Amino acid sequence: MDGIFYRDPEHEPFQIERGPARALLIHGFMGTPRDMRPLAGALADAGVSAQGLLLPGFGREIERLTRVRAREWTSSALSAWEAMQPGAKRTTLVGYSMGGAVALQVAAMAPHPPDQLILIAPHWKIADPRGKLLPIGKYVMRRFKPFGSFDFDDPDTRRMIAELVPGADLDDPAVRHRFRDAASIPTHALDELRRIGFAAFAMAPRIRSETAIVQGMQDRTTLPAFSRRLADQMGAAMIEVSGDHHIVDPRRDAWPAVRDTIVARAALSPVEADARSACG
Repeated sequence: MDGIFYRDPEHEPFQIERGPARALLIHGFMGTPRDMRPLAGALADAGVSAQGLLLPGFGREIERLTRVRAREWTSSALSAWEAMQPGAKRTTLVGYSMGGAVALQVAAMAPHPPDQLILIAPHWKIADPRGKLLPIGKYVMRRFKPFGSFDFDDPDTRRMIAELVPGADLDDPAVRHRFRDAASIPTHALDELRRIGFAAFAMAPRIRSETAIVQGMQDRTTLPAFSRRLADQMGAAMIEVSGDHHIVDPRRDAWPAVRDTIVARAALSPVEADARSACG
């Protein structure tokens, strides 16, 4: 999978400055900061400064994915987290899907743990039973082709690809061939996804931040049962909404509930905001 998928500037890291309440947003596997922009906008409207980082090996760096290790994802996020601490009044760490596994480790390891940890459909275990074969399978099948069986006439598929590659002509057989045969994900990266999930679950009992898990009840990627088990592991509040894995998408019915839940937890209360103003 090459850089043609990520030429839109919206896939780049971003920072929206609003006030002393700050939030770091971490995207998921094969995602980019673009996935987190709607939530960042909602946080900014509530007076929360929001930052979206790009994890190593994704977006414009997709060609590096064959060489990236899970520890690089955690290290990158930890550095970004500590860099936003000076002057922060209230801090919130938000992780979506694989970003949830990264956020868990950051919250457990950071010298300045978050006031609020919010995990959206957090990954810690691959739902597909074949995931347990990855430690060996990655040496047998080096790459996985995610578009191999896609129906390019399906409206949802066309919309997804239009977001990844604006202007792609999916009626052109050559373009369809490129997606099916040339676009692939290294199975090494899938094994790193497996590894970071298990590491995050093991660290969960160390979390002392106030934590909430927001989970779609129809999610087939992060199974609701997995998130309930994680919530029990760390004593987190479990917030379930009607929706699939893509509950950070404003076009989904679950979006208002997801947005409002996260904004309410991240924003300064009126009392806190008034006290901050009084202090200059």
